[in-house]
Amino acid sequence: MGGSVIFYTYGSTLELNGQQLTAGMLTADLLNLSPDEYMRLKKRMTQITDLAEEYERKRDIALWWKLNEKMDALCQKLRRYQVFRLLLDEDEDAFFSVIREITGQFDLLPKEEHEPSEEIQRKRLERVANVISARSETVKDVPLDLFHLSEAALEKGDAFYYKMLRAIGPTRDAWRDYKKRIRRYETYLHDIRAFNETIQNFIRFGLSKLEHNSPEEYAKALYGFYNDDRIAEKLIVNPIRNNGDCYTTHDAYELSYVPRPLPDGSVAICQEHVTDSLQALMKADYMLALNSGHNIRRCIICGRYFLLKSGVHALYCEGACPHAPGYTCRQFGSVEVQKELAKDIPKVKVKVTAFARITKDMQRGAISQEDARKAKDYVRDLLYDALRDASISVETFEESVSSE
Repeated sequence: MGGSVIFYTYGSTLELNGQQLTAGMLTADLLNLSPDEYMRLKKRMTQITDLAEEYERKRDIALWWKLNEKMDALCQKLRRYQVFRLLLDEDEDAFFSVIREITGQFDLLPKEEHEPSEEIQRKRLERVANVISARSETVKDVPLDLFHLSEAALEKGDAFYYKMLRAIGPTRDAWRDYKKRIRRYETYLHDIRAFNETIQNFIRFGLSKLEHNSPEEYAKALYGFYNDDRIAEKLIVNPIRNNGDCYTTHDAYELSYVPRPLPDGSVAICQEHVTDSLQALMKADYMLALNSGHNIRRCIICGRYFLLKSGVHALYCEGACPHAPGYTCRQFGSVEVQKELAKDIPKVKVKVTAFARITKDMQRGAISQEDARKAKDYVRDLLYDALRDASISVETFEESVSSE
């Protein structure tokens, strides 16, 4: 296991690359990667793998340059989502920048110079080592021995590697490292499809049908989702139906308990997760959210997934409404949509009347703004139950949301 992803969990928090996140935030964000956008990413990945195969056949440096541009563009597209902004940091930019430089630079050389013999490569290494040593802040008369590196040189890590790569050029070792990066991006895309489609199905067919929202109810729903063979076959992404993409219910990673200082200055005993799997990271985020009582819903107006930290049956998110600039989906849904529904649904009309009464109470100072918000959330939850249960009459619902 290479351990390319290291993250920590404690309480209802997940920490990735030094950033503390409320459990479920990464999941809600990534679930908004649409199928159309995914297919565009997948198409770009196919172009990358085709170019890689062509480069291995022809060894034309211009092909590697073109391939690198597409890899860089794919990286930028993935960074639209928070998990990749944290995973693909500035080191990724530095790597693509170096490859862009050396493939452009070495395309000017004769083809036989692209992949030199071991003797030529060793001489280059020695020559470059002396140049780097001369420019360093160390003792000028002591050349840098690349074959017996000092601790100081090793501590420079990627920066030292990139300097060498610029000077030496696109060797077989450099290409081998690059192919590992391509495979990592391929795995990212496999995991995105497997995770997103499966969890979206779970939210739609499992969580959205719950009468009560709580960690225990979420766990029961997930247990049924995983263990009902009919559900699993149809709703969990598997390699038979999905060209090799697969959602796994078990993940391989190393787990340790470590006491450590947190970014906010406090100290906690954290679970340290080390893995190569994006799926493992995303499932840790989502399952921790469910265990913490958080829920992810899909806004019925804009269609985006959003995180709820409570058990309310919210239908709308707080994002910008696509139909009414200047309003959030919640504002738009609570007023315009509900007014239209109230014409045909008596229970919704009762809810609209109750909301108007609460707003007037707040305006005349009878209740605070926070109390008004809580009261509206309470009425909204009661409406959700009343619409789902035909045995609750309009009169009963109206009495339950009366001013008293």
